[in-house]
Amino acid sequence: MLTLNAAALGNCLGDCASHKIQKDNRHSRRMTTRLIAFGGYDTRKPRVRCLIASIRRAGGLEDEIVIPGWESVAETNVPSRVAFLKVLAKLVLGYPQALWRLARSPRAAILLPYPGIIEIFLIAPLARLMRRRVVLDMFLPLYDTIVIDRGFVRRGSVVARAIWLFERAGMRLADVIVVDTDCHGDYFASEFGLDREKFHTILVGAENQFAVAAPVEDVSDLLGPIDEVPIVLFYGQLIPLHGVPTILDAARGYSGPKARWVVIGRGQLEGVMRDAVADQSCNRVEWIEWVEYKRLPSVIARADVCLGVFGASDKAARVIPNKLFQQLAMGKPVITRASPAVDALAANFPETVRTVPANDPKALADAVAAALSDIGKLVPLPQRSVAELGPDAGVVQLIARLDRCE
Repeated sequence: MLTLNAAALGNCLGDCASHKIQKDNRHSRRMTTRLIAFGGYDTRKPRVRCLIASIRRAGGLEDEIVIPGWESVAETNVPSRVAFLKVLAKLVLGYPQALWRLARSPRAAILLPYPGIIEIFLIAPLARLMRRRVVLDMFLPLYDTIVIDRGFVRRGSVVARAIWLFERAGMRLADVIVVDTDCHGDYFASEFGLDREKFHTILVGAENQFAVAAPVEDVSDLLGPIDEVPIVLFYGQLIPLHGVPTILDAARGYSGPKARWVVIGRGQLEGVMRDAVADQSCNRVEWIEWVEYKRLPSVIARADVCLGVFGASDKAARVIPNKLFQQLAMGKPVITRASPAVDALAANFPETVRTVPANDPKALADAVAAALSDIGKLVPLPQRSVAELGPDAGVVQLIARLDRCE
């Protein structure tokens, strides 16, 4: 069982990882508060699916009133302006019927899954009239992502200030704000001057198909036939947070046991990736632009070592990326950047989770070489610990918290 206390977790995993799921399930039978997942939330996101599934397992899901829109947008990159406008049109057209359903539904708290902050300005006033509480999932910070991390908008500009004010105003309207790590709660409270007690941590976790015992299909069309050469796997959107240039530089300088460095993903830094593939000094890197989500567990199963995130931003230090939960659930050793969000996990399971300094290609190359040299000593994360790193404990605590406020 995972034996991490809140202090050891560096205020990031909080109490979620230290509660037994069995105890939480017994407590859930005494709960009365239920939630309605509402809005144009993005069901493509594992965070959204895991959160709603966990609420359902806890017996706290009254209904799902979802307005379809995002499903038609490819997950491979940032939506184009045209694609975003199409989504917006679908949401506007679907809202009247969704609001009618909400008005006629049994009294329950309203959950706005990601990206619910866009619609909280409409829902919060209506919820007050219906005497319902609003729970907002702030899975991704807007200002920090758009302005600081990805640099789409110049810091200090009028647009950047407008995004900051929009985010602050939206969060102030929520009764409870759900975050994926305590570090994100600390950030929001400090950045926007909000009460820290307003935030509640629910870990992202991994879906059921990511498991050691999950069926594995043939992925030789993607990775070639199985051979003796170990695979070092990175997958995810090619964005600054993930530290793709660090991974590429590490592959260039790598001098350990023979290995294939496989990178899967598209996104903002595709140009960097294309240049690297064309660069003969980076010929050990293989780039697969995208893999269907349903095939991802089988791809992970072929890997010997998996890579997390390596960006140097404050945001990269606050997150535990979804892929880390997936990789650990699949029984794979992982290497990721050192941060308050994962340091305690690495300290407790050093033969499963290894960390390196952010933005340090040599340290990453050395860590990969050491891991492949010690491949027989690397062990999977215990399955009971995998379960405790899921969203269930946090969801049960959220419902209990809403119960106390009745």
